[in-house]
Amino acid sequence: MSQTWTQQPARVFQHLLRESDAVGLDPIQLITEASAMGADTYLCMGGGFSAWYPTEIEAQPVNPDLEIDLVGHVITAAHERAMRVILRMDISKGRAGAQNIHPDWFVRNADGTHATVWDMPQMCPTGPFWQVTNFAILDELLGRYEIDGLFYNYFYIPRCYCPRCQQQVMDATGMPVPAPSQRTVSYERWRQSSLAKYTARMRDFIRVRKPTAVLVPYHHVRAGWDLAAMAEASDLIGAQASNPIVPNPIDPQPMWNHWAAEEALVGRAVKPGAAPFLIQSTSGFFASRQTAVPKGRLLHNLALTAAHGAGTAPAINGLLAQDDPRSMAPLQRFTQYLAKNVRWYHDLTSMAKLAIVRSESSVQWGVDAGKLSGREGPRGHLDEFRGLFEISSALRHPIDVVVAGDLAHTALETYAAILCPAISCISDADAAALDNYVANGGTLVATGDFAAATDFGAPRSNPVSAALPSIPSARRSISGAYFEIRDDNVRSAMDGIPHIGAAGDFCPPTSLDGGWDIGLALIGPFANNAPEFTVVRGPGTAPGMLSRRYGEGTAVWLPWFIGSLYHQYGIGDYATVIGAVLERPVGPAPITTIAPTSVDFTLYSHAAGAVIHAINGATAQNKPLIECTPLAGFAVSVAVPAKRAVLLQTGEDLALTQHNGRVQFTLPRLESFAAVALLFDGEG
Repeated sequence: MSQTWTQQPARVFQHLLRESDAVGLDPIQLITEASAMGADTYLCMGGGFSAWYPTEIEAQPVNPDLEIDLVGHVITAAHERAMRVILRMDISKGRAGAQNIHPDWFVRNADGTHATVWDMPQMCPTGPFWQVTNFAILDELLGRYEIDGLFYNYFYIPRCYCPRCQQQVMDATGMPVPAPSQRTVSYERWRQSSLAKYTARMRDFIRVRKPTAVLVPYHHVRAGWDLAAMAEASDLIGAQASNPIVPNPIDPQPMWNHWAAEEALVGRAVKPGAAPFLIQSTSGFFASRQTAVPKGRLLHNLALTAAHGAGTAPAINGLLAQDDPRSMAPLQRFTQYLAKNVRWYHDLTSMAKLAIVRSESSVQWGVDAGKLSGREGPRGHLDEFRGLFEISSALRHPIDVVVAGDLAHTALETYAAILCPAISCISDADAAALDNYVANGGTLVATGDFAAATDFGAPRSNPVSAALPSIPSARRSISGAYFEIRDDNVRSAMDGIPHIGAAGDFCPPTSLDGGWDIGLALIGPFANNAPEFTVVRGPGTAPGMLSRRYGEGTAVWLPWFIGSLYHQYGIGDYATVIGAVLERPVGPAPITTIAPTSVDFTLYSHAAGAVIHAINGATAQNKPLIECTPLAGFAVSVAVPAKRAVLLQTGEDLALTQHNGRVQFTLPRLESFAAVALLFDGEG
């Protein structure tokens, strides 16, 4: 097999086997179960701290319950069914007690004790196991088996205070490993660079021995990753979209309903031409893995993954005969549906006129402090990104993600508007690329503390953007304030009301030189909120929305955290404001419907026409998405010249009407999701 299969979304399935499952284990049963799940790729237990084959490498412990060469038998059985096999490797940890035998292999805390994860000692990345044993394991596996790929779980460089790491960090940065509570640019850059170089070293090692085998590094929250460098060093992007009800207590996952979409779109952006695959655990509690995730939550994430052109990779603990089997039947129905409709998920092409910038620098060096789950306290890029993403969904605008760091080589000109959500940390080159985009006719919509710092978090004293030639002032609270509406488009969209409520942090520009139009202006805040005194007296002063022409285009800046507030509170007025700003450059949304905003729509072009998904996120009020509330039928209008609409779950034709370049069909009922193929020639 070649690596061309990575260009299309894979249907991956994995049994996360417990060591005790090896007793009497039938490898043919594993592949039979994977086949029943519609898989074309099997993720098989491989090696690292637990080998599932008879290794000759003494430093690699064999599963003590292993009775057969599981890897060899699985590969034979899978290849007989034309199913690929990727081995699951884990070199992040060692078996409990191994630190007493090989103390120099493992991570040291600042106090000299060994660090542990889940009661297992963490492996030191500069130590012998990573630097020597891992490559011996690869050599053994690649020389012995016809492997299609290697998946490295929990792959990152933990902070280690052993003498070896201390010396390497000192040599590279001139400073020791920082204290546990500190994050420094020099150390994080060393950490990220070291991991990317090590990944490239593994990739090259694999290619020499088996050019068709792919390398897939993975960490559930990408701790210590330079995402672009890791995408370059690897063959395929692996990411997580599990969203358990109770997240990982050590490295919490983001708890928001669009996480699968975020990861799929980020993966497509950083490695074009290779479809990422997203791990979807069937565990409802991350740390109590034998509890089933509810059906609605499971299907929502799987449907989002597939709808955005990424590969699904569900993972179950043990065999299909689970202690808690409640997620197995819906999982099987979904994966069999994907296998049946595989051609409709190949070669999906974006139809988005709107893009949103994902800034890893702002995550690392803004207030998010490197945590993908976001954080309590000041609102940062992640909450702002997620809120503006949710607003675009509510407005029914398809959206792409573009990743900061190399915007000069990103096709920005394909978008009518680009959202820059609280990108506090930006490089000079990326700022210049955005300026060029605006100068050539694009519309840039920035929010929050845009361009307050360099891409490594150093505060700027002078503006870096020519399109938005100012820097944000220090944050201050505007709780108890209002925004006077001066922009005609916004006022019209708000039915003529004079103001909207303001909240959160505000960081208006330090200078208004450069010819700005003020669309929103701050009134207040008012310290006395007693009802007898709540008179809104204007006019507004500091600008809450500024716009200016730059070249052939327009730059808009809302120097507050409108997306974050929407993400937290669902403020409808804020979605209306963004919709009014986007109306001029982007035009009307290609999808219109009376379905509630809890229904997320995706729209992609296909060789035969287009594919639209309606994904149900309706659930109990004020609760996380656990189970979807079924919705009665509703009409959907789409701006495509289709002649036929086919509901992919059933194969039935939906009645279709055409008017003014749009088509309309009705979904009779929405359970978890619906997928409709819109055929342009009526055939197929």
